[in-house]
Amino acid sequence: MMRVKVKKPILVAGLGISFLLWLGESLHEQAIAMGEWGVLSLMAMGTGVWWWQKKQPQKPVYQPLSPLTITEVNQAISEGQKILKIVKQEDSNYNLAELETSWKNLPKQLNNQSVSWGIISNSNTEKDSLKQLLEPEKTPENFNYLEAENSENVKEKLDLIVFLINTDLTETQWQTIQRCHQNNQRCLISLNQREQYNSEEQEIILQEIKQRVKTIISSDDVIGINSEPKIIKVRQYKEDKSYEEWTEKQPPNILDLTKRIDSILNHEREQLILGKVWRNAQEIKQQGKHILNKIRRDRALPMMEKYQWIAAAAAFANPVSSLDLLATAAINAQMIVDLSSIYQQKFTLSQGQTIAATIGKLMIKLGLVELSTHAISGLLKSNAITYVAGGATQGISAAYLTRVAGLSLVEYFKEQDINLNNHQTIDIEKLSTKIKQVFEQTKRTEILQSFVKQTLPQLS
Repeated sequence: MMRVKVKKPILVAGLGISFLLWLGESLHEQAIAMGEWGVLSLMAMGTGVWWWQKKQPQKPVYQPLSPLTITEVNQAISEGQKILKIVKQEDSNYNLAELETSWKNLPKQLNNQSVSWGIISNSNTEKDSLKQLLEPEKTPENFNYLEAENSENVKEKLDLIVFLINTDLTETQWQTIQRCHQNNQRCLISLNQREQYNSEEQEIILQEIKQRVKTIISSDDVIGINSEPKIIKVRQYKEDKSYEEWTEKQPPNILDLTKRIDSILNHEREQLILGKVWRNAQEIKQQGKHILNKIRRDRALPMMEKYQWIAAAAAFANPVSSLDLLATAAINAQMIVDLSSIYQQKFTLSQGQTIAATIGKLMIKLGLVELSTHAISGLLKSNAITYVAGGATQGISAAYLTRVAGLSLVEYFKEQDINLNNHQTIDIEKLSTKIKQVFEQTKRTEILQSFVKQTLPQLS
């Protein structure tokens, strides 16, 4: 039998008759109301909806931003400090010296007038041509060029970005511009003239771009340029109606772009600096949050394993489908309480029971119980000795579903804002998304085979 001891009275209460009867009655009534074929239809429909939703691309929605204020920047700096303090509280041995130094330098950066800029383009040739035309000696003081095309980290350090295009915006380019805008980076769009378009066609494209981006980019920031010499044909007619024809090289023209850059540097430099410091504060916050989530995950995984073995033992001892779900839900309730404590949410047992019941219903609705049990049963059939033990399928399935529930909560918690407030609520829609993602990641045959091998000794 299982060698895990359950000492917590709260867990015993979670496995109590009242909770089992309550959940059992709820599941039983639903099953009777739908009938056997109704349950199977619901599983099939739920699985179908899941797969359909999974394949639908979810485009982020971006909103126009108001100009940053010093108050917002100071708030971002304060949030970074708060994260670092929490990391120290939870692991005093973690080396935060580099992050703490970066955080202490943030207020000083507010007085640094230097700003950085870069060019993003699908054409390296056109980008290099524009870069040469905007060479350092022709640009204002404290205006530093950064090569950002192949580095997301460098791209995020740009205070002003020139998006160089030669035709209408692609969806990928538009998404990038929106992300940069949301990241408080100043964006200019430069449409480079191409020989295949005449002046009228070029103006039409320019107006279409302005219309498309107007929610977040001013029309003054969408500018037509010519970054390369252009060969034009000239024809001169004489009095006798004969003519002479020759070609002339039209020089590059980026005057409107340079005027716009000068205007931004003269009138909006403070906003560029505030945006830079805000992004640096967000970077410190994100790094601190990443460290904190790693610390918490390292504590959460062993605790989750303990509960998955408890669930396996309970289901193995009572290999009946309904009791399997009841016992797993009760055990999950206590696991949820303990996980919430690790992530400073601190749910009560009542909240844990409600969330466990919700997770159970979501798993049934999505067809995960049926799919996982079928897959595990198939793996066990290849081993006649283990398959003879009828409770093995139920035990391993219970452990697997408990693990999916635990990992889903860990993934959910790590994306929440770090705070010290207790009794937070759960966003069921987001949790459902995490359950789908975790199940998708862990349902592969090789992962299930490894899990079965790991779980079987716990049932002996």
